[in-house]
Amino acid sequence: MKDMKIKKIPYGLANDERVVKPNPEDIYIKCDILEGLPKPNRDNWLYEIELLSQVLPKNVRVLQVGSMDGTRILKLLKARPDLVLTGIEIEAPLVKLSKNKLEQAGLKADFIQGDITNPPNMPKFDYIICLNNTLGCIPDEDKAINGMKKLGNNIIISVYAERFNNALAKEYFKAIGLEIKNIENNIIVMKDFTKVKRYTREEVKSWNCKIIETPIGYFCINLTSTFSWT
Repeated sequence: MKDMKIKKIPYGLANDERVVKPNPEDIYIKCDILEGLPKPNRDNWLYEIELLSQVLPKNVRVLQVGSMDGTRILKLLKARPDLVLTGIEIEAPLVKLSKNKLEQAGLKADFIQGDITNPPNMPKFDYIICLNNTLGCIPDEDKAINGMKKLGNNIIISVYAERFNNALAKEYFKAIGLEIKNIENNIIVMKDFTKVKRYTREEVKSWNCKIIETPIGYFCINLTSTFSWT
């Protein structure tokens, strides 16, 4: 009998299958493909853009935290071409993709690679916007908020909250290619990816901001003496 060569299989895996961790760029891009999202998330996405197009004053300089592939900046510029928009994004491939997307659309916006918890030196913006529960994906929430305060005079944050219940969370994250490991005390832990926080109204109230309910969460507007709400 001839010697048989035994193919080594990693412990715990059958048929030489490997666990492939999700690629952050692929996941984040799916967050902006509306046709693939559950209806409450689509409605929330569109509501954020509509609300911003109404409340932002004319010709202001705006920085979006976590601009991903530039889809939201593109949509906002189409609604409000007077705005001067910049995106800050930690993933370099998404920064490159954003620049290409805006150029192809014939629109102008700036995109920089950076971490809001340790922001680069930039001139102050009139408004900082942090949408789609981006804050809930940042491990050091306090550093992120302090970074926003450092870069902007007014801060607008949109977070997921009570209406983003466990059933919707499972449906949403499955749609963007993630699987939930467990949910405990409003911390949603993914398999092989990251943790995502959802918020309560009491937490948002503690930020001393104007609160507007969205389809699945809250819009928090940091009011100043120069900002008028109508």
